[in-house]
Amino acid sequence: MLCGDGVAQGIELGRRESAHNNETTLDRNRSALLPAMVAESRKYLRGYDLCRSGVMVSWSAVGDVPLNIILFSAIHRVLHPLGIPAVAAFPQSFFKGILFFVPGVLIRMPCFITYVTSCEHAVANWKKGRSVTDGRDARMSMIVHKMEQNLAGIFENGAKLWVPVNTLTFYAVPVVYRPLTLSFVTVGWMTYLSIVQHEEDHKSKQS
Repeated sequence: MLCGDGVAQGIELGRRESAHNNETTLDRNRSALLPAMVAESRKYLRGYDLCRSGVMVSWSAVGDVPLNIILFSAIHRVLHPLGIPAVAAFPQSFFKGILFFVPGVLIRMPCFITYVTSCEHAVANWKKGRSVTDGRDARMSMIVHKMEQNLAGIFENGAKLWVPVNTLTFYAVPVVYRPLTLSFVTVGWMTYLSIVQHEEDHKSKQS
């Protein structure tokens, strides 16, 4: 998750830099390439938000991974009496993948938006010397706004990613490694969500 958020922040910083500076250097020679790369790296490190990464990592620990483990256990308990084993045929794995996705996304995404927004709001208050609970109405308004703007798209894009991933996980990955497999895939997914959420914040601040 730390690596995933680092990638997300790098993408965002690059996009914002491009928005402010549309000039591109087409004739950069080899001798100028390394200094330019070093300069870009330093710029990224200056813009890197360690607190934001801490929030994302903590979400993975307290929300995402435990939820995956609980869902795996619950689906097994529900489907085993129906004769669907832990290691199932492909059509059964597809059915299990859908069952894993639907409650997972309905629980995970609202919790993710609420948790991350609340934590980052608290961190912003702390940096400014205010109480971490200050601005409760503004925080709730931001949470509602993010859900209204992003949940439908997140559900749609999540189905395109997670139903195939879940199906292959149930079909091809040994039972003991399934939570770990989904945790690795989650890094890419959370990178995408992180970019969506923070670009929405950036647009809101500009407006």
